Amino acid sequence: MKINSKIKNYSVEMIDNLLERKDKIFSSLRYRRLFYLVDENFFSIYEKKIKEFIGEDFFYVIPATEQNKSYFKLADYYRVLVGNNFMRSDILVTFGGGILQDISGFIASTLYRGIKWIFFPTTLLAQADSCIGSKTSINFEDSKNLIGTFYPPDFIYIDSGFCRTLTEDYFNSGLGEIIKFHLMSDSKGYTLLKEYLSSSDLRDEGLLKKIILLTLGIKRSYFESDEFDSGRRNLLNYGHCFGHALESASNFKVCHGEAVIVGMGFANLLSLKRGIITKEKYDEFERIFRKHYPRFDLSTISVDALIGYLKRDKKRIGQDLTMILCEDIGKQIKADDIKESEIKDTFKEFAAKYKEN
Repeated sequence: MKINSKIKNYSVEMIDNLLERKDKIFSSLRYRRLFYLVDENFFSIYEKKIKEFIGEDFFYVIPATEQNKSYFKLADYYRVLVGNNFMRSDILVTFGGGILQDISGFIASTLYRGIKWIFFPTTLLAQADSCIGSKTSINFEDSKNLIGTFYPPDFIYIDSGFCRTLTEDYFNSGLGEIIKFHLMSDSKGYTLLKEYLSSSDLRDEGLLKKIILLTLGIKRSYFESDEFDSGRRNLLNYGHCFGHALESASNFKVCHGEAVIVGMGFANLLSLKRGIITKEKYDEFERIFRKHYPRFDLSTISVDALIGYLKRDKKRIGQDLTMILCEDIGKQIKADDIKESEIKDTFKEFAAKYKEN
């Protein structure tokens, strides 16, 4: 898949047995040295193969936590790279999911005003969603993704086999974004989603490759004409307004994609209460969400805390709150007139329904 970007065009390639294909990936590139940032969980699973892949090059292992995506931690990463003589003729290479991607992308966009970097996404969420689109995001204090740039990798290589070793919650996190994109596509995409979700083995590599490429294609259709998030691309935040608030209010105990599933459920209930979505369609979508809601006690979350984080949402443009609401497949709308009282009323009802899960 080729991605056209106003920053730099880049490509996505599916590759089997990535950790055995270093020559294929780097043989045609010109560089002085390779510097690797590696997700700690991924490193603990594939340590021997990763070390063989990296060889004598420099690598730095980072735990994939939201706290390590803080602007406070950036100085540590710059210090490690600069202190080990990273130059503009070098390439930054990343093994990891969305958190390592955000860290690496922000560094790549700012170090020496822009360096080359290659991304090997190792989680389903990163493979099916975040790897394309150019966004980099850094957390500010306890608010998610308030600081960031637009800067894509030069090359992205996806090995769906890495998903075999994901924990259940991290795999489910990727499913959250896959579900979102297909609800934002069309009847054909929705049918393909239901066919995939009905499989007895959602980690089957053949099925994964297909659903990942389909999902990336849907995302590309939304952002290539709106790369910098000024119009239609805003709709991709379906599930994210409430989802990001839930992540922050839970101190990131809920994985991003799982929070998005909850966020879509909440947005749909608000849409139902506003008369935007029919009860039949609401129930149909809710049956999908309910199978993948995280095991998390919503009663531990204060609605006032959620509203506090919703007020910090970077998509908010006025005094009221913002959320992407849903009418049907491929019919999402941005609402900028949501009142705090609506959030409180909807959350009370949503939390009561959630207990039934």
